[in-house]
Amino acid sequence: MSSMPQEAEPKVELKFFRPEYEKALFEDYKVSEEQEKYTALPARAIQLCREDRDRHPIVIVAEGVPVGFFVLHRGDKIRSVTESPRAMLVRSLSVNLAEQGKGYAKRAMGLLPKFVSDYFPDMNEIVLVVNERNEAGMRVYEQAGFEDRGHRKQGPVGSQVLLHYRMNRK
Repeated sequence: MSSMPQEAEPKVELKFFRPEYEKALFEDYKVSEEQEKYTALPARAIQLCREDRDRHPIVIVAEGVPVGFFVLHRGDKIRSVTESPRAMLVRSLSVNLAEQGKGYAKRAMGLLPKFVSDYFPDMNEIVLVVNERNEAGMRVYEQAGFEDRGHRKQGPVGSQVLLHYRMNRK
């Protein structure tokens, strides 16, 4: 009995930013004009990380190639989003335009709780803010287990939803 080989999904990993990712994230990285309203491009976000030690740039890597990016931010400067001293805020999530639609953001968000648990064991919650009109983003986050607890705030381009992911602690 023979079976057709199934195409394996590309291996997706979360990695801390390293200089060898710069070309892919600075020169070759684009998002749509609509997405630019909602996120900071990696070059700008990484500059902010260099200025604030509580911001950690994370690269979404598929088969060794950077395909997406986000920042994990903790500390006192996220208190406008959450009062929890043990919360980690996800900021500036994006996937390179050429790589969108391949499930990388969804897979990255699925890997995120273990990544945070491994590298930031003192954190017990992951939070993020998404624009209410960003339906694709809302779907990705909800499928990854983030919850809408009804918190809203006004952002630069409209109403924003605060989503929570409670870390499982044993």
